Amino acid sequence: MGLKGDLLELIAESPGSLRTFQGQFRKWTHLDRAHQAFERQFQGRGRTVSVSSSGEPPETTEEHLNVWLEGTSRWNIAGDGHVDVSDGVHRWIGGNGRVTVSEQDVPNLDATGFGILIAPGRQLLGTMAFGTPEEDEVSERMCWKVSASTALNPQRGPLIPGMGLAGIDHTIWFDAITGMIVCHIGTFQGERCSVSEFSDIQINEPIDEARFTYAPDPSTTVERRIDRLVRMAEQRGVDLCGIDRNDESAVQGAMHADLRPHFQTPESTKIARRAKHVPMGPPPVDEAEAAAAIEYAYQHNNEVAEDGTTLVNVQRGESLAEPLKQAGTRVPSTASSDVKMVVDDILFLRPDEAVVWFGVEVDGQRFAMVDGREGRAVLVAGRWLIEHATLVDLIGFAGVTAPTLRSR
Repeated sequence: MGLKGDLLELIAESPGSLRTFQGQFRKWTHLDRAHQAFERQFQGRGRTVSVSSSGEPPETTEEHLNVWLEGTSRWNIAGDGHVDVSDGVHRWIGGNGRVTVSEQDVPNLDATGFGILIAPGRQLLGTMAFGTPEEDEVSERMCWKVSASTALNPQRGPLIPGMGLAGIDHTIWFDAITGMIVCHIGTFQGERCSVSEFSDIQINEPIDEARFTYAPDPSTTVERRIDRLVRMAEQRGVDLCGIDRNDESAVQGAMHADLRPHFQTPESTKIARRAKHVPMGPPPVDEAEAAAAIEYAYQHNNEVAEDGTTLVNVQRGESLAEPLKQAGTRVPSTASSDVKMVVDDILFLRPDEAVVWFGVEVDGQRFAMVDGREGRAVLVAGRWLIEHATLVDLIGFAGVTAPTLRSR
């Protein structure tokens, strides 16, 4: 596979064998350069964004934190008056004498900003172009040092997962055992804009259970997240009449509708997507049956014929089985993970062709880089199949080249 392929596999499988982690963390940021890099990434996707702040911001910031992790569901991140603790069910977060507690259906280390460092595969693969790695040592850990650049590709979807590492060009040290990021330097136009590094690292050492519970100081105000949301809504004049004040999603919906009415809802997004396509003929006689057949093809995209090389649910799927398998190794998952395509919407353009909007789920969680992707389905000899170009494009998105289609 080569050094680069080995590195990509290591990143995809991160955090590998890591069960617990303890360490000190330092992050330095040049705010103006980081903001410029942030804006550049959005411009590369045909979008614009402005970053504003109240008052005169400092030129740089630096934070020092102590970090304890158990898997990706329990953590304690403390320092500089910062509180962020998860026991796997509850999360306490705040500082300066006020802490908010909430219940987590699915604890998400990504919400802390450390997810990209501990399990970088989901956020980096497909969003960065990597060079050839070389061995190096950082914080007494053997690492793979590699140069990388943010892929400024407007076809990569509405999100920029790799944004958690400020910069356009990067030097990253990946731990050779776990695949986590031990050190990162981000630059913009040749100048440093961020540095993140761990030190005093301990991996798979026992951690006291008390680290993952929060005992507030008597002077600290602790409030439920829902109470905080209600208070914020009332301060901003949001009408909560008829809203269940114990229902987080209902309160958030009321705030969204009142404060951000110009943001698209899922239904308006669906309407806008469909409006870009004009049907050229009638739909199939039985739309429901055709839609079910298309969903089957997408959900079983990796079904292989007896020859071991042909994908049976893909138009002209010859020799695509191995490239699809290689692309699958770029998706952060394990051998036991449930990875599948999920169809969100179908629009028939004529009886034998349809536009399909789809995503990829890993163990029931959406893979952000392939969420809301647009493809096609075609009717071939009475069977609905994934259009050849759609699957080749998806494979290419993972950095794998599909064989050239032979003319017939």
